[in-house]
Amino acid sequence: MAAIDITELNDYREKTAELIDEYGGVVYKFCRRITFSKEEADDLFQETFLKVFEGMPKCLKSDSPKGFIFSVASFTWKDWKRKYARRSRLAPGEPLIDSIADEKTATEAAQDQDEILTVRALVNSLPDKLKLPVILFYTLDMSVPEIAVTLKIPEGTVKSRLFNARKIIERGLTE
Repeated sequence: MAAIDITELNDYREKTAELIDEYGGVVYKFCRRITFSKEEADDLFQETFLKVFEGMPKCLKSDSPKGFIFSVASFTWKDWKRKYARRSRLAPGEPLIDSIADEKTATEAAQDQDEILTVRALVNSLPDKLKLPVILFYTLDMSVPEIAVTLKIPEGTVKSRLFNARKIIERGLTE
């Protein structure tokens, strides 16, 4: 490994801080969505930005720093999942959506929340190769090209996985 001088190290620290300021919120949201645990999300978030710091030369050369960061988070999570088979796939501990319009009846509100929970459960039951594009596309509003860069797969594959995931979720809702 090549030696890094103090100036370069300080530049990497500053750039990492800038990346955290710019993308930290969405990266943390992504971590929460894939881990379903605040503690594991915190660990994944920290590990992600530690690896980004360590790989700063690659990040700086990347066309999309955001894609690079999400790639690091995604692959770190996959590594953890393989390494620790004990990771549980619990339902997220996030509160139900409270922003249901006041004019709805209690029954309609309960039905809306049931549908939200059903869709969330269906997404959680998808295989990882389908689940990650869905989370990135619908939760984090990433474009198909950004997802392709993040997951290091062709854009056509991203589109296909999103289509297949939607079909599975649709079938689950009609059953």
